Formats: sequence, C-alpha cells, structure tokens
Amino acid sequence: MEQYYRHFRNRKVYRFVTFATIEATEEEAVVYQAMYGDRRYWIRPKTNFFEEVLYDGKMVSRFQPIPRNEAMQEIETPVQQINHMHNVTKLSDTIADGIRSTSFATCGLTCSTQINIQTEGRIIRSVKIVKGCDGNTKGLARLCEGRKIEDVIGLLEGIDCKGRGTSCPDQLARALKEL
Repeated sequence: MEQYYRHFRNRKVYRFVTFATIEATEEEAVVYQAMYGDRRYWIRPKTNFFEEVLYDGKMVSRFQPIPRNEAMQEIETPVQQINHMHNVTKLSDTIADGIRSTSFATCGLTCSTQINIQTEGRIIRSVKIVKGCDGNTKGLARLCEGRKIEDVIGLLEGIDCKGRGTSCPDQLARALKEL
C-alpha cells in the first residue's frame, strides 16, 4: 500500500518508494518522491527521515504520515504538471495613456526568456520577444501587431518546438491568455 508524507516545513506531499542501503556507509535510507513539480526522487538516511525536529518552538516529525485520500487531493495530475511547467510568469503589468504594458518570463524550456506585450483594449499593439531566434521572433512579433488577442491565441496555442511541449509562439499564446 502506498504511503504518503507531508514535509514539516514546505508542507508538500511526498510518496514513500522503498528502503535502500547507502553503499559507502551501509546506512539504511528512505527513497521518496516529490508529488509536485518534476516529481524528483530523493534519498535520505532513515533515521533522518523519521526524526523529530524543532520547528516554531516545538518538536514535530520531519515527515508526517498522511492518509492517501488527503495526499490525492493535493497531487498534481500529469496534465496539471505539464501545464504548470510550461506556464509563463507575469513580471510586470502597467497601464499608461490607455496602453497596457505587460512583461512575462517564459517557462525556461524555450530559447526566448521574456515576452513584452503592449495592448490597447483587446488589440495587440506590439510584442518584443527577448532572445530566441532573432528573425523568427521579430517576424512573429510583427504578425501579431494589430490583431485581436483571441485570434493570436488561436493561431499560436499548442505549437511545439523539438518535443518540449511548448515553443516561443506557445509561450506568447500563454502570455496573451493571462491578459
């Protein structure tokens, strides 16, 4: 039966995988998996995994067991994980003289690193894509100018680059969906 634990400090859910032995010391260890983000596997000495630590003035379990149904409510599904990993992050959002200027950091899986968008109402006035393939990003930006946000999203959403699950155009579509 699967066992789940909550870390005392970050409050994230982890799944117990198995016990293992650290080769160099023959110390018993716990292999466990993060149930968020990239679902990385971790290994920690068994005594450390199950020990009590001082937190906010009281002793608490480093990893507290939680019921499976509670864990399942918090675990991201693969689709949620992929969407989360590919999301843009809003850096700034200002309005001056009726022009909205918004900057986004890309997800880190594309050549571009930042997208700056100016809109007036639901019309795109300008797009500047930082880094990426220079000619392609300039061409993409120019094709967006004067178009409705929804139209550009429809054209660019879901475009994949080299199996990454996203692309510079898809990142632009994701940014536009945030407006």
